[in-house]
Amino acid sequence: MKRLLRYITYFSLLSLLTVAAAGCQEKKAECPFTTVTWGNTLEDITELEGECSDTYDSIYDGTTYAYPKEYNGLDGTVKYAFDDKEKLVSMSWLYETEDSEDLTEVYDKLHGEAEAMLGESGFQYNSDKFSDLTSPGDVWYLKDGNVIITTVDTNEAKLLQYTFLHPDVSEEKPQKN
Repeated sequence: MKRLLRYITYFSLLSLLTVAAAGCQEKKAECPFTTVTWGNTLEDITELEGECSDTYDSIYDGTTYAYPKEYNGLDGTVKYAFDDKEKLVSMSWLYETEDSEDLTEVYDKLHGEAEAMLGESGFQYNSDKFSDLTSPGDVWYLKDGNVIITTVDTNEAKLLQYTFLHPDVSEEKPQKN
C-alpha cells in the first residue's frame, strides 16, 4: 500500500510539474490571416493565393506581392515581402475604410485577438508627449518574430495593417529611456 501511495504521489508531482512547465512557455505567434509560413517560396504563395494583384519594391531590398484577401469577414489585401535573397520576411494584412469608428472597431477586435494569442505586448512609447498624438498601434517583441498592428487615421486615409515579421528583420524591444 505504501508503494502504491508513493507511486501516486510521484505521478501527481510529475504531472503538476509538466503542467506548470507548459504554462510557462512563451506563446507562439501564428499568423491568423494566411497558412503561409516562413519557409514558403513565391511559387508556394502563388499556388495558395493565385495571381498577385500588385507588386512593388519591399523595404527589405526584395519584392512585395499583394493579393486580395478576406480576413475576419473583411475585404483587405495580404502582402508578402521578400528580401534580396528571395526569402519571405514579412506577412501583412491591410484593411482600408472610410470610417474612423469602423477603423477603431476593427483595431480593437484584432488587438483583442492578438492579446488572447500572445498576451499583453508590454510596448510603451519612449515619450509621453508622443503617445497621445498617434493612432492606435501595438508591438509584440517575440523570439520567433515581431507582431505589429498599426493604424493610420487621417482625412486622406484610414488604414490598419497587421504584420508578422521574420526574426531576421525583427527588432529587439527598446529599452525604456
